[in-house]
Amino acid sequence: MAVSFIRELRDVWRRQNLNWRTVVTRQVFNRFFNQLTMQYSNIFIRGMGASALELGAVNSASGLGSTLISLPLGYFQDRYSIRKIYLLGISISTLSPLLFALAKRWEFVIPAILIAGLCQRLGSCVVICDLSLPNEDRATGKALCEGVGALPTLLSPTVAALLVTMFGGMNVEGIRPLYWIQFAAQIMLVVYAAMRMVKMERAPRKTKSINPIEDFREVFRRGTATKRWLLFLATNYFTMSMITPFRYPYAHEVKGAGPFVIGGITTAMILAEALFAAPLGRVTDRIGRKKVFYLLTPVYCLSYIIFVLAPSPEWLLLAGFLMGFRMLSYVAYGAMTPELVPRDCIGRWRGLIGLSLGLASIPGPIVGGWIWENLGPMWVFIIPILVELFIRMPLLTTVPETLHNSRMDA
Repeated sequence: MAVSFIRELRDVWRRQNLNWRTVVTRQVFNRFFNQLTMQYSNIFIRGMGASALELGAVNSASGLGSTLISLPLGYFQDRYSIRKIYLLGISISTLSPLLFALAKRWEFVIPAILIAGLCQRLGSCVVICDLSLPNEDRATGKALCEGVGALPTLLSPTVAALLVTMFGGMNVEGIRPLYWIQFAAQIMLVVYAAMRMVKMERAPRKTKSINPIEDFREVFRRGTATKRWLLFLATNYFTMSMITPFRYPYAHEVKGAGPFVIGGITTAMILAEALFAAPLGRVTDRIGRKKVFYLLTPVYCLSYIIFVLAPSPEWLLLAGFLMGFRMLSYVAYGAMTPELVPRDCIGRWRGLIGLSLGLASIPGPIVGGWIWENLGPMWVFIIPILVELFIRMPLLTTVPETLHNSRMDA
């Protein structure tokens, strides 16, 4: 049975086009090098003197960058070369680790995070994925990228912990060399993508309006439950942006975790993705996107409870493993997202999503910092559980299932 399943995944990979396989391959290696620094970035900023509220404010720069670029990007993606836009984005993104490596004060990290947020949209491969994957392979394709593609990344937290220890420990100068390594790797990955990608064939646009406002209204007019879906995604991004800057500072400062436990949390999260993404992707393409999301939500809510109540740093590893199920839920609703609108609206739809997520992620880290300083660090992780159970899950019940009712060809 396992052999048959592996062959099925291989067949899904082979029947996709060159551009999709190229961006997935780049994403696999890019994730590996991003993970070298990811769990240390906020510890790095704290090490340069930022308070919890200042750390939140710095992380808000990512949401600002995403917000500024989203609508113009969506407008242009439906008109101009997706390949050129993508290559421009990943080229500019190399400046982010460079600026981190050069930073001497926490304030100097703000431009790096602003660029990272901007290029999270400009250099995103999600539109390539939307346009390339057929409906019946969509969740499986995303699972191959997010889950099976995460396997090499399992090594990066341990590699990072060894490097940090070798360079002087969990302090600013011990972490700084990781950004130089990330910068060099990203340059090579830009060259790889530029050499491999070819021009993408696009579906003809059904309307020829030159009015940007009318263009975006068309997405709402022709899409399904688009406003509710934007709210569903934005609430997720708000709580994620609350949690993310404080996950590893909480583990280090409150629970006493050292570099190998910090790395272990990340490894456990990636392991959960690697083990379950592909099976869940196939299940999602068979039973529906919503059912899988309902199954996964209680699991990752439990992860935050364990994270907060952990009696020793070792318990954080179990919490990290269960946190990986939050990323796995993206396989379900990530597959659903492009199926709510026609194919010729994808760029503008992703632009509207980027705007909504960017606006949600600007206050999220600041609210997280305020909660940390005024209510207590544990509440940064408890409040998102309430949002999941009492806002997002009920909201999803109002959105129709899309597995057998794709709008992509409407």
